[in-house]
Amino acid sequence: MPPALTHLAEAAARGDDAALTSLVRLHHDRVYRFGLRVCRDPFDADDAVQEAFVKLSARPDVVADPGALSWLMTVVRNACSRLMRPFRRERRALGEADELAATDLSPEAALARWQLVGAVHAAIAQLAEPYRAVLVLRDLEGLTGAATCEALGIGEAAMKTRLHRAREMLRDLVQPKT
Repeated sequence: MPPALTHLAEAAARGDDAALTSLVRLHHDRVYRFGLRVCRDPFDADDAVQEAFVKLSARPDVVADPGALSWLMTVVRNACSRLMRPFRRERRALGEADELAATDLSPEAALARWQLVGAVHAAIAQLAEPYRAVLVLRDLEGLTGAATCEALGIGEAAMKTRLHRAREMLRDLVQPKT
């Protein structure tokens, strides 16, 4: 952990609200993205992330731990399991198109790319939770294998197996049937 982050975590662990707020700001976007993908519902993701940070504020021992991000992901995953509502996915076509637009892409290429990203997101949403969670943490959030194992509470062999199967399922769902 970088020295500045260590100092911030120690201050938050001692009860410094400003330091805790800084830690929340530091991790919120990443934890929310994970919650959104796991819960599949923005309202449930908000609730799960809020629950995780409330629990974090009550646990100074976790705040100072370098694995706090993995701990947050675990709390969010568990909260999403409890909060899971029927899946209702609303596409934000304009928002996604803006994120994907690149200045050097032709309109046709940008549309094809947007459609591919939409297909990948829809395919990820179809994966069973154990496979979706490991895929999101490793491939989308970029966590290390060890951090993914810790966040999911599984061993390395199980994580690797789930990740391999998730990638295969994703490939099968996205590739056009011939």
